[in-house]
Amino acid sequence: MAEAVAVISFISAVISLVDAGTRIVNRLHEFDEASQEIPESFRHLKSQLPIVLDGLRRTEARAKAGHVDKRTQEALVPTIQGCRDRVASLYNVLDGVLPSKTDSSLERAMKAVKSVSKDKKVQKLLKDIDSYLTSLTFHNTSGDSTSISQAKPMRRVNMAPADRDKNFVDRPQIFRDLDATMKEYGRAAIAGIGGVGKTQIAVEQCYRFLERIPSSNVLWVHAGSVTKLVQSCKDICDRLQLPGCSDPQSDTLRILHAWLGEEANGNWMIVVDNADDLDLLEQRLPSETGPKTLLQLIPQRPHGKVVVTTRDRRVGERLAVRGRTVIVPPMSLREGRTLLASYLPTARDYEKGGLDELVETLDCLPLAISQAAAYMTENYMDVADYMALLDEGGDEMEALLSESFSDARRGEAADNSVLKTWKLSFDQITHRFSRAADMLSLMSMFDRQGVPEDLLRREGEPRHIFINALATLQNFSLVSRTTDGKSYYMHRLIQIAVKTWLQLKGTLSEWEGAATDVLSIRFPSGEYETWSACATLVPHVRAVLDLERLPRASLLRRSQLLHKVAWFDRLQDRWQLSHDRAKEAAIGFEQMLGPDAPETLSSKITAADSLIELEKPREAEECLMDILPSMERVLGPDHIETLRNKGNQGWAKFRYGDFERADAQLREVAQARERTLGFEHPATLLAYNNVAVNASTNYAYDPNYSNNALEAVALGRKVLAARQHIFGPKHIDVLETQGNLGNFLDNVGNYEEAEKYYKSAIAARDELFGPGNPWALTLMHNLAVCYSNCGNYAEALEIDKVVLSSRIKVLGEEHIDTLMSRHNLVVELVSKGEDWEEVALQSRLILNYRDAIENTQRPFTSNLIPDAESYLQQAYKHLEVQAMEF
Repeated sequence: MAEAVAVISFISAVISLVDAGTRIVNRLHEFDEASQEIPESFRHLKSQLPIVLDGLRRTEARAKAGHVDKRTQEALVPTIQGCRDRVASLYNVLDGVLPSKTDSSLERAMKAVKSVSKDKKVQKLLKDIDSYLTSLTFHNTSGDSTSISQAKPMRRVNMAPADRDKNFVDRPQIFRDLDATMKEYGRAAIAGIGGVGKTQIAVEQCYRFLERIPSSNVLWVHAGSVTKLVQSCKDICDRLQLPGCSDPQSDTLRILHAWLGEEANGNWMIVVDNADDLDLLEQRLPSETGPKTLLQLIPQRPHGKVVVTTRDRRVGERLAVRGRTVIVPPMSLREGRTLLASYLPTARDYEKGGLDELVETLDCLPLAISQAAAYMTENYMDVADYMALLDEGGDEMEALLSESFSDARRGEAADNSVLKTWKLSFDQITHRFSRAADMLSLMSMFDRQGVPEDLLRREGEPRHIFINALATLQNFSLVSRTTDGKSYYMHRLIQIAVKTWLQLKGTLSEWEGAATDVLSIRFPSGEYETWSACATLVPHVRAVLDLERLPRASLLRRSQLLHKVAWFDRLQDRWQLSHDRAKEAAIGFEQMLGPDAPETLSSKITAADSLIELEKPREAEECLMDILPSMERVLGPDHIETLRNKGNQGWAKFRYGDFERADAQLREVAQARERTLGFEHPATLLAYNNVAVNASTNYAYDPNYSNNALEAVALGRKVLAARQHIFGPKHIDVLETQGNLGNFLDNVGNYEEAEKYYKSAIAARDELFGPGNPWALTLMHNLAVCYSNCGNYAEALEIDKVVLSSRIKVLGEEHIDTLMSRHNLVVELVSKGEDWEEVALQSRLILNYRDAIENTQRPFTSNLIPDAESYLQQAYKHLEVQAMEF
């Protein structure tokens, strides 16, 4: 009984000292980490005390097992208690002056700690503690076989796969998150795309752990497969020289599991690196009596820390702490620049701007940056030369990203090629969840930013399957959600890597065709109601139309996509783009379906329609006339597309000033549409709108046609009422009619009502499309004309100045609308009879673009050059008189 009491007394003394010692070491470590200026006497205590405490823990375990004799225990208890008392006294002194990490008085406390280290009482405590530690160290390293002093010192190992990187680029927030999670839970997972620096962060964390607890063990497990995992565990046992590990028949996993769970073996950190495969978590380990899975292998103990690195966030969630996985993003621009500069031999030819541009091009990805630096240094190349290679794109960029290189910072086992690194992830996703791999393949064909779910989700696909596939790509950090949560994006290098991977598999053409098919189906009609959806898809249209390996089966879909987008471009006033795309669509349809196919003919109409707005109405009319016989034969004379052809011919005549022939053709189309479709059909209303515009313009050009002007007003009111009834007050067609009606009223002298319609349409267009949009500028131009017609020259002049300035920015100096605005401004200045210098300047600018004016076929432009010449002469005369008077 007395012996049992002695054991309890001894164990109690050990526990008490370990507790007091741990507290003071932790406080000293906090202060040292924050200030890096801890006095040497305290630093010595901080490094030596953990070693002795670790020995005492092992002694405690041996005492519990009955392996420490009574005499040794009785001899050590006074020493342990004495050391404990002095450590506790020193802790009380420090606790009064040493703040916590978050204390704002840290700087003041630093001075206090330095001061207290010189206090005689503290110096005495430190001296006594040092003496006790020496005595306990002696007992831990000498003695007979039955005493604690016989215990063999534990072998300490550091199995980090690389030396500490002196040029490691710190990423403070990642380490703060990592430390916080490990402090609270004892384990943490680091997740991110391959090459983002996860392993380097884990290596640095190992060395920081050793700094905090020098007596600890750092262990490393390669978890790429069960075979690698088991071999890593055997290597750990060998390095630690654990009993029985040398026996080929021994259960290495059981031995390691037991050792990790024993507190007497001291502190340890184990890194489970490259745990990328979810299947690995479920695979049975080859252990008869030990842990059956990876989850069971590493016990959760207060003396142990676990760091998991993975490309798949889900693995990290299961091996570490759910919801607390530390996601490693690409570096910031500053971090990437620092990393790149650390690899380069000198600063020669590596200006900051050049480094920044290269780092941004490489998406701030550490592996890509390291690969670029290795290539430059090995090939005596500077940043500008390397950037030139990247700018060539295609095969050159793929070749550069496929280059392998030697990098001691990543360890021998790591693959140092960006494309090869990511190929592992792509193959793994394909094996485990082919739907996710298909989604990744499809997404890589589109523009890499702002990909909406609608393009990725298959028709009729269950929502849960779609979500799971998308989550897989997000968990591997291959795809991210945009900040608005409505679409997804991938990094540029990932997109290149996926396409290279598909090319190696021989499926690139297949996915180019799939993307074309999806987009041709999902792209809306292009009408006003779909403009927002169309605008979202336009970047993806550009990307898909640039694809070069399209299978023949998808060529028809490509033409259908071109036709849709050309129509949307037309309604957006992107006339040249609309013409080019419609023409290309017509060529594709003709090759696939024949010259008389309705799709071919419709695309040719759209191309000709754009020519009218490109100031080539006669050329457009000729194209339309060429295909009209085929349309009447194939579709019939009253088909909506045949009538569209005839209506466009009439509009072409209007644009080059043949108002009478235009009137006849436009009325024929309007009446035919009303007969077949009804008056309130949008196509019929458009036709009557064009009749009214032509009639009113005819009157403005020739006052003898006053009846036309009055008819235009009546017809404009009728069309406006119908469009408001069908579309509502703010539809684009309603606003167009309001603007036209304002023009009709202006032509017949009803200026007050005209002003009301102009202002209403301008305000609504600004609200819908923002100020300065081309449509609103046309209305403002017409409003200025209205003010001038009614003698309000001051208002007209101010509006003309705004319109001219905006048209120069939006359309350019040479555009005919800009020149007409400049002409209006000159007219207003002359009408006011002032600022003749400005009159001369603007007139000369008009004459500078004589060719542009003479080449246009638009009516009302023939007077621009004569007027400019006349106003210029008037300005010279006034300026000459003014000079003489002066």
